[in-house]
Amino acid sequence: MLLSVALPAHNQHSHTIIFLHGCGSSARELSHRVWETQDSRGLSLQHIFPTVKWVFPQAEEVYVERLQQNSRQWFDIWDARNPDERRELQLSGLKNVVPELVSLIESEAATVGLQNIILAGISQGCAAAIHALLHYPGSEQDGESKRLCAFVGLSGWMSLGGGSVRESRELLQPKVEESAAVASEDVYRGTPVFISHCADNTIVPIKEGERLRDTLTAYGMTVTWKVYPNGGYWINGPQGVEDLVAFLNSQGLASE
Repeated sequence: MLLSVALPAHNQHSHTIIFLHGCGSSARELSHRVWETQDSRGLSLQHIFPTVKWVFPQAEEVYVERLQQNSRQWFDIWDARNPDERRELQLSGLKNVVPELVSLIESEAATVGLQNIILAGISQGCAAAIHALLHYPGSEQDGESKRLCAFVGLSGWMSLGGGSVRESRELLQPKVEESAAVASEDVYRGTPVFISHCADNTIVPIKEGERLRDTLTAYGMTVTWKVYPNGGYWINGPQGVEDLVAFLNSQGLASE
């Protein structure tokens, strides 16, 4: 079971954002960074969306082959600037963490409804979250399949080479399938996606963000792609923050 930092909604709870931290970071560090990130009015995302509950799951330490030591990561990776290099290292960690992320989404959805869950991640957290979305089991209510409210990726990239969804599911079997019902295409197809990348990001090249954009579009998701001249490894401020707010508003989240 994943440990998480949870920040309750200030007003009546309407949505939950599950936000995965990046490589070597932590749930607490990411929650502080979200709190410190502001729009042009000086308001943080948590103040802008008072009916949102924020959940920051924390990765466990895994053995990192390149460093020859343990580090807090969702899975091992040889080089974030080239995720395809030695991608076999990614498999073990993803097989372990994806079922846990699926369980976390199910737990939060039981309270607020799957259609009110936003899954988000930065960098490696984005890569792990994408696979949780692709492996999420289908659910139906009144004869209609339901999906997440939205997906948000910052400084993101696609793990496991960005092949087809079928290839991803086959690579992560059997452990993922042992823990969940059969994943459904209806859960991810049409999912509204917001991806942003900063041109001065020296950790994850912008070409990896473009590749993620193209891969998710090919999977049938509706992708909003934003590029900013600065902001580094995080989100551009204040324009990037306001673009993200506008995107979440368009998905039904009420803001201050």
